[in-house]
Amino acid sequence: MMRISTQDAGMLHAETLEMPMHTMGVLLLEKPAHSVYDGLRRAMQKRLHLIGPFRRRLVAGPLQIGDPHWLEDPDFDLDRHIHRAAVLPPGGMRELEAFAGEVAARLLDRSRPLWEMHVVEGLRGGRVALIVKVHHAAMDGGRLVALMGALLDTSPRGRRVPPPDHEWIPEREPSLAWMALDASRTLAIKPFNALRAITEIGGVLLRNRGGDAPDTRPDEHRPKVFEAQPTPFNGRLSAERAVAMADVPFDDVKLIKDAFGTTVNDVVLAASCAGLRAWLLAHDALPEQPLVATVPVAVRSGAGGDAEAGNRVSMILAQLPVHDDDAVRRLRSINAGTSRAKQHHGSSKGDVFRQTSDLLLNVSTPWMLHHIMALYSGSDLPDRLPVPWNLVISNLPGPRTALYCAGARVQRVYPFGPLQLGSGLNITVMSAMDRLCVGALACKRRMPDVTLVTAAFVAEIAQLKKLARKAQSRTRRGSGGNSTRRMAG
Repeated sequence: MMRISTQDAGMLHAETLEMPMHTMGVLLLEKPAHSVYDGLRRAMQKRLHLIGPFRRRLVAGPLQIGDPHWLEDPDFDLDRHIHRAAVLPPGGMRELEAFAGEVAARLLDRSRPLWEMHVVEGLRGGRVALIVKVHHAAMDGGRLVALMGALLDTSPRGRRVPPPDHEWIPEREPSLAWMALDASRTLAIKPFNALRAITEIGGVLLRNRGGDAPDTRPDEHRPKVFEAQPTPFNGRLSAERAVAMADVPFDDVKLIKDAFGTTVNDVVLAASCAGLRAWLLAHDALPEQPLVATVPVAVRSGAGGDAEAGNRVSMILAQLPVHDDDAVRRLRSINAGTSRAKQHHGSSKGDVFRQTSDLLLNVSTPWMLHHIMALYSGSDLPDRLPVPWNLVISNLPGPRTALYCAGARVQRVYPFGPLQLGSGLNITVMSAMDRLCVGALACKRRMPDVTLVTAAFVAEIAQLKKLARKAQSRTRRGSGGNSTRRMAG
C-alpha cells in the first residue's frame, strides 16, 4: 500500500456534495472511422500499467482517524470505469456542455479507483467526445496532462506499447488490527507534525514581513486573502454544475504576449478578467475594486518531480481590474501585479498549501475535518463570511503535436478544475495543438449563464489581437523613422 500525501488527503477530507474535488477534461474528436468506445477499451487494457493511479483504490483507517492509503485494487474492473452515452439532439456544443455539467456534478465512487471516462456520441457531424474525470487527490493538472501522453497517440495507426516489466499484483485489504496500529502511530506523531507545520508557516510569515525578502517595502497593491470583493457568484454552492467551453488560436495569444511584453498567463488572466467584467455588467454587479484570483503554481522539485509523490501545488494571488474599461490597461495592470507576486512567491520559500494541509490534518482527525467541511458547506455561513478569493484560474501547458484517440483525431481539449467553497467559478485553460482551450466550471445556481464569461474571453482575445497589431505597426514605423534620421545625420 501507499500512504496518501498530506495535501492529497486534505482534498479527500474536504470534499463535500457541494464541492466535488475532481478534475475533468473534455476531448472533442473528429468523426471516427471505427468505434471509439471499443478502441479506447482495448487501448486502456494495454496501457493501464502506464497509469499507476488508475488501479489504486482508497482505503481509510478505522473511524477515519488514521491516514488513508492507496491500495492496488483486487476487485479492479475496467468496465466499471469506461461508459458510453449520447447527448440529446441536435448534438451541438450546448448539449455537450449540459451533459458535461451533469458528469461534473457527481461524486466519484470511493469504493473504486477514483476515475471514470465517458465516450459521448450523438454529436453533430458524427463527432465524438471523451470526458475524462479523475479525483484531484489521484492526479493534479500536471499529471493529468502526462496522462494524455499515455492515453493518446501521435498517429491514427496508434503505437506499440511495451508490456509491463512485471505482472501487476493486486493487494489484499489490510486487517483491522493493521489499520488500528497504523492509526495509533499516526495519532502519536500528530503533535510533532503540527509543531513542524506551525514552525514552517511561522518562518514564511516572518520572511514575508521583510526578513530575507529582496524587497522589504510594504506593497499596498498586493492582493490579500479574505479581502476579495463580494460578487453574485461567491457564497454558498449548490451541488449542480454549469459548464462552458471555448477556444482561440494560440498564435493570437502569443502575438498579444509579444506585442505588450507580458506572458501567456497574463493574457489568459486579462481575457478572464474581461469575461468576468462582461458577466458582472450583465448582472448589474460590477464592483469598484479588482477581484482576486488564485493562480495555482506547481512546486515539484527536480525534472518534473516525482510522479507518485502526490499533489505539490502552491499559489499566487492576482488582482483582476474588472472595473477598468480599457483592455490594454487591464493587461498591463495584471502583468505588473503577477510580476510582483512571482517575485514575492519565489522569495517566500514556502509550499503554503502543503503546510496548511499539514497543520489542519495534524490538529484534527479526518473524520472531524470532513464533518466540519460538510456542516460549513451545507449552512449559510459561506454567504455571510468573506471569501478568501473570488475564483481560481489555472493555465496548463498541453501537447503541441497532433493527437489521436482510438484512431480519431483530437480537435480540442477543454480542461476543468474543481470549485472551492465560497467560490462558484473555476476557469482553466490549456494550450493544446494550435488552440488555447478554455473550460469554465460554475455553480449552476450561482452562474447558470457561465457561457457569457467564455464568449467575452474569446472577444477579448480578438480585441487585444487588433490592438497588438496596431502597437507592432507603430513600433515598426518608429524604428524606421529613427533609422532614417540616423542615416541622414
